[in-house]
Amino acid sequence: MKKKSSLLALCLALCLALTACGGTQTTQSEDESGSVAPDASASAEAEPEADTSTTAASSEGSEYTSITFETVEGSVTGDDGKEIVTYSYQVPTVTLADSAAQAAVQEDLDAVVETFVTYVQGEFATQAKEAYATYYEGTEDGSFGFSDKLTFTLARVDDAVISLVIDEVGYSGGAHGWDTRYCRNYDAQTGETLTFDMLGENFRSTAEELVLERAAEMQEEEEIFFEDYATYIPFVVCDGTELCADVYAQVYPDLYGADSSEEAPEGTLEPTYYLTQEGVTFLSGEYVMQPYAGGIVEFVFLYDELIDVMNSQYML
Repeated sequence: MKKKSSLLALCLALCLALTACGGTQTTQSEDESGSVAPDASASAEAEPEADTSTTAASSEGSEYTSITFETVEGSVTGDDGKEIVTYSYQVPTVTLADSAAQAAVQEDLDAVVETFVTYVQGEFATQAKEAYATYYEGTEDGSFGFSDKLTFTLARVDDAVISLVIDEVGYSGGAHGWDTRYCRNYDAQTGETLTFDMLGENFRSTAEELVLERAAEMQEEEEIFFEDYATYIPFVVCDGTELCADVYAQVYPDLYGADSSEEAPEGTLEPTYYLTQEGVTFLSGEYVMQPYAGGIVEFVFLYDELIDVMNSQYML
């Protein structure tokens, strides 16, 4: 069972020029004052010539802590001029009281966007072009189309914590599309990425116990998980420090163990938890602990349930 969320970083590392596939991209947006913002796609290399359109910005937070978003839309065409890929992504702009903290958070979120742009204009566009040429080009079937969309949801933005939920929703043929969901969590005072060690000495082990207890209750009531769902807890309680090689070897020893020939994805897993005003939520993504029909499962815990193990400065 191969999960797109775990392999995404490896796929996105392949950078191909969009100009080889053809395409357009909208880059103009407005900030809250109504003025035209700088080109939001400047971080991507080999950009095609851009059309322009006006997009909306949103903001949330305190007087000194806020995030606004600008939306960029684009497309990729085949050799015959047909639009075969459509995509869009949000570009966050972070405002924090401390300039160093602001720069750290901005740099990390910029990397999320750049990774998406590199992937969708590179490998994803190449896959679409190959599929179109193989199955649709020269036919009268006009249904072909790949799509990908990157969005940010603000879960919590205040002077202590910045927590965002990130969704990549796409379609590349087949019976259904996908929703790859992961998170980013920061200390709003320092800009540091929040790890479980920062949240509390026993936070990870307690979170694993709570998630498994809740999953057992849900399984008894609805039977929504795989029979061996507990095996996949390392993919559900993640803070982004976990090495893919270690987790894959633990969960899939026959495929990625010391004696196997398969190589796990490089790098680390994406964080799968976020903080709100009320508590902490952990995510079981598509095909992790449950089949596709189960959707994305969220395990929500109030701060009162974590009060004995969680650092009070991050609770409300």
